[in-house]
Amino acid sequence: MSLTSRIKNNKEFRDIISTIAPLKEDYTTLSGKTPFSKEYACLVESNLPHAGDSSLVGMAFDYLARFRIGQVINNTDAGQNLTALKGMKKLQIKTANFNLVDEYYIPLHTAVYDFIKNTQELTDDIILVALRLGKLEQFFRMRVPKSFDKNEFLTIQRSDLLIPDLKELMAVFEKKFISDGIVNEKSEVIFNPSFGISSFLVDGADADVIIDGVLYDFKTTGNLKYDSKDSLQLSGYFLLNQFLREIEDKNFIMFSLNYDKISFEKVCLYKARFGEFECFDFGVVNEELLSDAVISLAEYFDTNPGRLNNLFLAAPLTDPEDYKDAIQKIANKNKTPQ
Repeated sequence: MSLTSRIKNNKEFRDIISTIAPLKEDYTTLSGKTPFSKEYACLVESNLPHAGDSSLVGMAFDYLARFRIGQVINNTDAGQNLTALKGMKKLQIKTANFNLVDEYYIPLHTAVYDFIKNTQELTDDIILVALRLGKLEQFFRMRVPKSFDKNEFLTIQRSDLLIPDLKELMAVFEKKFISDGIVNEKSEVIFNPSFGISSFLVDGADADVIIDGVLYDFKTTGNLKYDSKDSLQLSGYFLLNQFLREIEDKNFIMFSLNYDKISFEKVCLYKARFGEFECFDFGVVNEELLSDAVISLAEYFDTNPGRLNNLFLAAPLTDPEDYKDAIQKIANKNKTPQ
């Protein structure tokens, strides 16, 4: 159960996140327009006929935005550790075809590397690569039916509609992110940031990107209204990171030697069809309220450890008991000594 699934399906967990989640009126926009309002101008109409198309475009846009940021900062890491690869490995197992990575995925990865390294123009070909990567990510996240047809699934249907849509979305992104200076060649960027043990405890939580200390989450929806699910998701990322800091900094344990400590307080929803940024700064949240939320989260994980006993399989240099003890210490902070 990932972060978004847990927020949707687990009331206790959702209620903890809700204590720090911003409301509609707490957000600001970079344009100065009223957040989530009809003051927005729709720059790219959503005319996709199928719900699955909208989902695929959202995933492909995430990849294209990531690759374009990689070009700007001259960092091919933007093409590494893609969720699509997890989909490829799952597909291998489901179809018993262990040549798929060489035959299908590596050409996609090579095309991405060339696009970033050589600062290539955005073409229909690279957009199609992003759509294929999006398909693989969809496969990773879906329940696979028994009558699954690999070739039918991997075929990009209605590409004549999807490619122009993505091209327009990326034209807006170019202006709002690149030309307007949200990211530049000196920016510090973390692609798909995850939150160590916190992400493990919720079976997966990775955001889109952090740029210069601001976490951005890309949305390609045509709906401009406030959605509490989005606000809870952003708040979940922030609280999981605070929980991680509380565990590791104060208990001198580390989920992974390759893990870079992440620090951010500001979050932004980027509404790609409107070119609008809806932002909130968690620095304004009352410290006591935030501390209580971290303690409540520890209490939740103390009684809902999930796969914590299997932690060694994910991070061989860690001891699950160290984390159990650390979580229990935080959970017991507000308990009166007997």
